Amino acid sequence: LDLKLPEAQKIALDLARQCDVVIQNFKDGDAERMGLGYEQVRAVRPDVLYCSVSGYDRSGPEASRPGYDLVIQGEAGLMALNGEAERPPLKFGVAVVDMMTGMYAAQAVLAALFERQRTGRGRHIEMALFDSGLMVTAYYGLEALLQKKDPPRFGNAHPSIVPYGVFDAADGPLVVAVGNNRQFERFCREVIERPDLAVDERFKTNLGRGANRPVLVPQLLAEMKARPRALLLQRLAAAGIPCGEVLGLHEALTSQRARDAGLVTEQPHPVAGSHHVLAPPYRLDGERLPIRRPPPVLGEGTADVLQEMLGINAAQQAELRGRGVI
Repeated sequence: LDLKLPEAQKIALDLARQCDVVIQNFKDGDAERMGLGYEQVRAVRPDVLYCSVSGYDRSGPEASRPGYDLVIQGEAGLMALNGEAERPPLKFGVAVVDMMTGMYAAQAVLAALFERQRTGRGRHIEMALFDSGLMVTAYYGLEALLQKKDPPRFGNAHPSIVPYGVFDAADGPLVVAVGNNRQFERFCREVIERPDLAVDERFKTNLGRGANRPVLVPQLLAEMKARPRALLLQRLAAAGIPCGEVLGLHEALTSQRARDAGLVTEQPHPVAGSHHVLAPPYRLDGERLPIRRPPPVLGEGTADVLQEMLGINAAQQAELRGRGVI
């Protein structure tokens, strides 16, 4: 719909009248100017669950600012906690703020739907990218408030557990997570064959290993670098120490593990011929829900929605399309 046109705005409002949930992420005031703000939709659907997504708090001084994931990652402190200590701040590899805002919005909508079943009450749910970005800082954010300064960055290492992170073997990286003192002893004796490290008073406790990280970690790096990854993984698993390969993204998606779990599907597609679609990560009663269709091409559902929900037939749609309304 070309929502700049009054006729398209009316169609959108007629659709909203029949919907439980309306979601919009226009800039502040745009939905209202198009006759599709919360109060306007609520007037035709009193119990609507209306979700507004914006960059910043719609009741604050930055309400009119557009929101961009990269900008929010910087402003919310996410870049400051990501990456290596000696390197500049680093953004996350995916648009984590955009994605988490969507997930928080879904949670809020589901909670409001559950409440409406009991009360019949609609809700206006307001989501802001900055708010969600700040929540993603989680325990690092709480530590910064407690310490009154930024927590140090450790890259792939753990801030308080040693050794715990990504290490290079002779032929590729692997993850090693030595979570307690008994695991550390087995790691030294059975994995890297350095029993002297296990009995060294500086390294016997995790507090000691953390305090002496600059002395310990280079020795561990050298030992693992001298051994092939497959051997290290075999020994780590035998010693009951959490471990795993560091795979490339394509490797992970095409791995036997992903295939066995049915996580990557291939669906017929009207343009591409076929298209990969990731399956949902959850199971219901032991079953992963099936993928029924690929993501739609632009406007794929327009004709069906207008016909089924509003009774606008093919001839009427052709006329609307000719005038650029749809």
